[in-house]
Order: sequence, then C-alpha cells, then structure tokens
Amino acid sequence: TPNSPISAESSAGRKSSKRIILVCQGATQSSSEGSLGGVGYAPLNMLGVIQAQKTAELLLDLKVNSIICSPQVAAVDTATAICEVQEAADCLGADCVPRYVEMKNLFGLEIDDAFLTKQKSLEQIVQSGWMGGMEHQKLKTLWAQSEDAWQALVNELPDDDGADSDRVVVAIGHPAIHLALLCRCLDLTMDYMPSFHLDDGSISVIDFPDGPKGGGIVRCTNYTAHLGRWSVPITKSTENNDEF
Repeated sequence: TPNSPISAESSAGRKSSKRIILVCQGATQSSSEGSLGGVGYAPLNMLGVIQAQKTAELLLDLKVNSIICSPQVAAVDTATAICEVQEAADCLGADCVPRYVEMKNLFGLEIDDAFLTKQKSLEQIVQSGWMGGMEHQKLKTLWAQSEDAWQALVNELPDDDGADSDRVVVAIGHPAIHLALLCRCLDLTMDYMPSFHLDDGSISVIDFPDGPKGGGIVRCTNYTAHLGRWSVPITKSTENNDEF
C-alpha cells in the first residue's frame, strides 16, 4: 500500500505549508451506469457514501482550512462528509480543539450534464474527427472555465510565509474538471487531458513550496489506497479473469 501523500514524513523533496487537494466526488448512480444525463442532480450511491467517508478519514490527518466544491449534489455531499469529520476532530482524537472549516461553492467546478461521464471518451473527443461536434464544444467550455476555477483556488492561498500562513484548500468536483485543473497547474494544453486518469473518490495533491506565485508542484494524482477494498490497483492484473 502506498504511503499517504498527505503525511509530511512521506514526502520526498521540499516541504510546503500551502496545499491544494483535488478530491474527486464519490460515485453516483449516473457514473456507475454510464448515464449521459442527470450528472448534476445525481446523489451519491452507497459506494460514493463510503468513498466520501474514507476520504474524510484520510484528510483528518490534515487541518483543512477551506473546502471549495462544485454546487452539484454529489460534490456537496462529499464536501459535507469531509467538513463534518474535520469539525469533529477533537472528538475523534485528531486534534485538541474543534476545527473550523470554511465551505463554499464554486460554479467554475460545475460540469455540464451533457458532458460524457466516462473518461475514456476524452481521448476520443480530443483526437477523433468530432472536433466540430457537441462533445468537443462541451470539452472546450469545460477547459475555458477551468482557467478561472484554477485561479480561484490559487487565490485561496496566502502570499506571505508567516506563522499563520499554513493553508490547506480542498477542491471537490467531478473527475473531468479535476483533469483540466491538473493541466492548468502544469501549464499544459487541453490536448493533454486524456494523459491523466482520475477515479471516483481519488485525491490528487498539489504543493506550493514557493507560495501561490511560485506555481504548484503535483505530488501525486489519483491516490485511492485510502479506499481499502475499493481502491484502484496501480497495475492491472495479467490474468484473464472475467468474473467480478
């Protein structure tokens, strides 16, 4: 099992007191069925509830200052689970006092219901001949809004390096918008979005050792070891086993 990417002792390289954690919302009925509609209104299914709780447990090792989430139902439910666990940190033995977490919605993290749910379609949309089709237009819209969304997240981090400048911002949304945010952080174009993959309930950690003006360093993407039996294997099995 990989070490937790949020633990200071597990970090190689430079330490940072400013961090953005991209949390993919838990699974919904729409995502499990591959539905094309109703993404924004679909609540978490039972697996999604478990994923949200396990993510909240993982993040208990950090003092989260603010949670920025998409206004869509699954993201809000995931954010609420994380916020409730953070604010009960003293009862759970993770802190000596209760934690106050600022939680707010960011419309830039919202995705269009018409956007394809399955991430494997991203490469098809980018590379196929559908460039003038609706799918590609939706992807371009998503990419455009990700610029403002990324800047809004970075603006949550303080510029100074004082004793009170430590800040952890958790952003919660659909995997598709987080793929765009990762590319924005790395100064890549939209065409690189299919190069990454994010699963429901995963986390990606971005550190800012030189502050928000110095740019972000992606420590890890698609970390799912905290999900236990529902974690995603790092390598696929070579056995041809069709049984689930």
